[in-house]
Amino acid sequence: MANPNEALVNEPREAILDAAALCFMERGFNATSIDDIARRLSATKGMVYHYFSSKAELFFEIHHRAMDALFDGLTPIAESGLPAPERFTAMAESYVRTLILTQPYQRTVSEAVQMLLRSSTTAEQRAQLERLQARRNRCEELFMAVLEEGIGNGTMQAIRPRVSIKPVFGAMNSVIQWYHPREGDTPAQLTELINEVVQVSLRGVMK
Repeated sequence: MANPNEALVNEPREAILDAAALCFMERGFNATSIDDIARRLSATKGMVYHYFSSKAELFFEIHHRAMDALFDGLTPIAESGLPAPERFTAMAESYVRTLILTQPYQRTVSEAVQMLLRSSTTAEQRAQLERLQARRNRCEELFMAVLEEGIGNGTMQAIRPRVSIKPVFGAMNSVIQWYHPREGDTPAQLTELINEVVQVSLRGVMK
């Protein structure tokens, strides 16, 4: 994410979304106010409202951006001609990398899922969350299609694919909860971490 002061001048909508995602990650949706977001930006509440009509609009826009980032990485790999195991692994690497690089956005998605499960929403918010959940399900279906292809040609394994895919996603998604960037980490170290997470996540479906 860019320096918030510079970004607020050059790309104000992006700066507001970045600040809101960080606030939602740290405080949660219900505990975050527009004032909190404005303070993080060293801006006024009026500046935030100039671009976004409500906290809920910010929340759902962050959710859309998070899913866009995942699909942008996954779709070209899913549509490639790689053999199923290599394609599945490359998709998992892209998925985990995106989770890490857009962590505040992805944590907001995680909270949205919990809000839907708890039904702690208005009727309008719940309808939006259900549409967003359908999009998350399509993300899982991209992986499912490759897994089923691999099972069909004997290069991957799962007794019940729709059960086996759940711990795969559980392990991959956990990275947004425990990952903390460290000063001085190199791109090579990040790639090594991603590879380790993917190896652990996929061991139940790989031969």
